Amino acid sequence: MSARTLLSGAGLLLAAACVDSSSPVAPVPPQYDGVPEAQGTQVVDGSTGPGSLYRFVVPENWNGTLLVYAHGYVAPDQPVALPSEADLFTGLLAPQGFAVAFSSFSENGWDVKDGAQRTHQLLGLFTSKFARPSHVYIGGASMGGLIAIKLTETFPTVYRAALAACAVAGGARQLADYHGHVRALFDVLYPGVLPGDAAHLPPGTDITTAIVLPAVTAMTADPASALTLAAIDQTPIPFASGDELVESIVTALVGNAGDLTDELLTKGKPYFDNESTVYSSASLPAPVLQAINAAVGRFDASPSALAALDHDYAPSGDLRIPMLMLSNQRDPVVPGFNQSSYLAAVTDKGAVDLLVQRQVPAYGHCVFTPGEIGAAFSDLVAWAEYGIKPVP
Repeated sequence: MSARTLLSGAGLLLAAACVDSSSPVAPVPPQYDGVPEAQGTQVVDGSTGPGSLYRFVVPENWNGTLLVYAHGYVAPDQPVALPSEADLFTGLLAPQGFAVAFSSFSENGWDVKDGAQRTHQLLGLFTSKFARPSHVYIGGASMGGLIAIKLTETFPTVYRAALAACAVAGGARQLADYHGHVRALFDVLYPGVLPGDAAHLPPGTDITTAIVLPAVTAMTADPASALTLAAIDQTPIPFASGDELVESIVTALVGNAGDLTDELLTKGKPYFDNESTVYSSASLPAPVLQAINAAVGRFDASPSALAALDHDYAPSGDLRIPMLMLSNQRDPVVPGFNQSSYLAAVTDKGAVDLLVQRQVPAYGHCVFTPGEIGAAFSDLVAWAEYGIKPVP
């Protein structure tokens, strides 16, 4: 089990004991309760590209509509395999007459470019084996939600509408910056607790013993400093209790450690830049902020690393088809600034009428019931086909 999955759904003691130290950073595939078994008259498996696997599920009563689904982040040290999370969509949609297509991508890790390419090519493959769908919907969760956004913005005439669940909608750079800010500020408030810093991690660092456990211990002994960290504008920690506060900060620290070890994300170059950042807060006294800004470590990023983060991917907000975004109210892996950032980008492009954002009042990453996912997709279809816009 990955660190992200564990920290988003379990208690602190369980997380501290069981986090996989090899787990990287970026969002993992979502976890759902009560996933139905996949159903469909025809299940066709195949491979394309360098190691990419795909599956098509087509029910006997196919209605001509296809959902193309992009999966979430998978740790680089895991084998390339078809995503089990897609079973939720096949189980929900195939009995209703919808076909579903999904891919493993060519490799694991943070690779939005390859994920988008492998996901987009599914339509041509599907058409060659069955028939061209009358309508094609795009969907994805977590990193796959960002892939769905990229494909939506890039190919608005191919897809009918989009469902982006728990998506990294602010883009790779915003999420990586958030991780870096949390780590840099944690080192000010809890000096000497963790190895390395916001831009460096000693080789072979065990995430459980070197980051999770000491961070939990430090914040348990000094919860006031954790509240100070959460009060800073650059680190909008999602929480509604002390346990959630600690869990969310640990999740970001694990995220930063994983960012530093994922070659696909940073291309092996320094990616975090806070040289000119003035850490701010409306609730902290000026002397406290002055002391934090004076003591915080400063880091300078490589321009090529920043360009790579933006390329992989920074949403433009150029929305031309309906999109329904589903998120958790307090997501420690993909915090709420992702949704607000995308809303601002879409508003700036004058396309806000094409975006509906819906929140589930829960703590965790991609914590949705099958009913919530099913209702979201049904509402999206009603919007795209009949003009019935969903409620936020």
